[in-house]
Amino acid sequence: MESALLKNLLTGAGSSSQFIGGLVVALLYVVIGLLGAIGSILVVRRIFQGRWEQIFWASFLVVIAAFYLSFAAYFGASTQAWQTEVVVVVAFLFCGVGGLFFRPVIAVGYVMHGLWDLSHSLSGSSLAGLSLTAIPLGYDIFCSTFDFVVAGYLTISDTKWHEPGKLDFSFWRHSQ
Repeated sequence: MESALLKNLLTGAGSSSQFIGGLVVALLYVVIGLLGAIGSILVVRRIFQGRWEQIFWASFLVVIAAFYLSFAAYFGASTQAWQTEVVVVVAFLFCGVGGLFFRPVIAVGYVMHGLWDLSHSLSGSSLAGLSLTAIPLGYDIFCSTFDFVVAGYLTISDTKWHEPGKLDFSFWRHSQ
């Protein structure tokens, strides 16, 4: 597996022009992750209200964790990498389920997922003896940015998740 973008930037691999180009690409992924998270938060708050928002964020954590299974399939990961990724997806499933009862568990789950994203690029194909699957270029930077912003939102959100949920799929038809 070739070194990931973030690892190359941190180790200074390549020429100075490669470093500048890589830095621009990395900043682009950070901006896309930031804007994606902000947009998602704004739309999710309008569609999923009360308890439904909590259910959405808990479920979405599990879905984004499962992306690693698609990467394992696409990149032809080893059996050991598949085992690692499945165990980690199950761990995030537990975070999602726990988050249905205690909001901070979801926020911690998103922080852990962001760290998991970064660990794929910084450690290569092995982390503490565990085999990891390859990921697309820049995915680690994009997804960790998204995860950290969502975790921050979940930490400071004033949404009353204890209230009954309400779905509003046509939120754009009326102003608030």
